[in-house]
Formats: sequence, structure tokens, C-alpha cells
Amino acid sequence: MNRAIILMYHIVDDPRTEREGRFCVRPSEFDRQMRWLRESGYLPVRLEQIVDCLVERKPMLSNAVAVTFDDGFSATAAHALPMLQAHGIPATMFVVTQRLGRANDWMYERGFPRRTLMSVAQLRELDAEGVTIGSHTATHPRLTEVSSAQAAAEIAQSKQQLEDTLGKPVRYFAYPYGLYSPELSNAVRASGYRAACSTRAGFNRDGENPFALRRIEVLCGDALWQFNQKLRFGTNHATRSYPLRYYASRIAARLGL
Repeated sequence: MNRAIILMYHIVDDPRTEREGRFCVRPSEFDRQMRWLRESGYLPVRLEQIVDCLVERKPMLSNAVAVTFDDGFSATAAHALPMLQAHGIPATMFVVTQRLGRANDWMYERGFPRRTLMSVAQLRELDAEGVTIGSHTATHPRLTEVSSAQAAAEIAQSKQQLEDTLGKPVRYFAYPYGLYSPELSNAVRASGYRAACSTRAGFNRDGENPFALRRIEVLCGDALWQFNQKLRFGTNHATRSYPLRYYASRIAARLGL
């Protein structure tokens, strides 16, 4: 089928607390998922290849999967990059520019463990290794809860900071917390980005809005059958009963029930 999936990860590391667990995928789990992805008939692609299809109105790539990471944790870079390279899988890292080399204040203030974000040197190393670098704003605010001027500055300034650091265009953006609106999407477009990722689950099909791309969240403890089911059905919620309920609803819809 001509539909593409974008996977969303945050921290590739062992969780330090139960609360942090949702945002962590253990390195051993990540390695199994990347191996399975490479061997199971899916097509690992760069995010830009999916965006190319949407922007240039080409048929969507069949069973394409792009891997993305939010925030730019140093642990994620250290654990994930060798595995991505080993399995030949490209990826995109969305970073919080004014927190490079510092900590995840927006999480620590809410009771999560303090974690270090990548330094500028680590960011450049990741870029040199072929990982696409995108923006996740300057300070990780809730863009729908700040003024239009502040939101526009977060979006534009982070892009400029990354371009100054890397010496190349930065074309992709991810909304913090997945919060966006038509006005914010317009601000992202006006700042010169080519596309933006949300946290809405689902497949990206022909005609999808490139400034509200859908992503599937991978959680700590997702078994391979859950990982498989998420990709197969384009959902964040993998359960033993989900396929039965999905096909029952499809049959009911066709019958007009």
C-alpha cells in the first residue's frame, strides 16, 4: 500500500524512574526493532523522501518508514547511532537549540529525571554521520500557550541557530508536545521549513499536509508483536484485540451498520 510511517522516539536508554518509562526505549529493544524493521519488508527511508512525495505530489512510497527522535538527548545519540549504522537505517534528530549541552529543564521541572542533551560537538558529529538534524524550537515551550510573536521567534531562531552551527539549511521541524494550530503551521512554513512533524498517530498518505505529518510513538516495553502491530495499523495503541476490533469496524462500515 502507498502509505508511509514516521516513528517517534525520545530517549534510547534504560528508564531511570517509572514515570520516565514512557519516553524511554531500552537500547536492546531499539536494536531488535531496527533489526526487525530491516528484515520485515519495510523500506527504511530518510524523512525527506516522504516529504518529497507530498510536496512534489508523487505517489507515496510503499511501506516506507522514517525514524525520528525528539529533543536531542546525549544518551539517544550514544546508543542509537551505532545501531542505526549497523542496520543501515537513516534517521532524523529534532533538537532544542538553546538547551544543547545542558539539561531537559522542561521535563525536570515536572518531576522527571534530569538528563543531558547533546553538545554542539556531538550535534556536529551526528550531522557528519548522515543523521538529518531538525528543529524542536529553542526552549521547548508549549507553542499554543505563548504569544504569536514568541512562538514565531522559537520557530525561526532555532532554525537560524542550527544553520549557523551546521553550515547547511535546516528544513524540518517537530512541534513540542505535538501542539500545533493552523497559525503555527503557517509560522513554520514562513520561517522556511519544508515540513513539520506532529504527534498525531496514523499513516502518511498521498495528500497529507506536510506541516502536520503523522507519527507513531514507540514506548518502553513494546514487544516486537506490538511494534509490528503499530506499523501495520498506524496506531499508538497495540493490543491483542486491536486487529479484531479494527477489521470488525471495517466490515461494519462497508455494510453501513
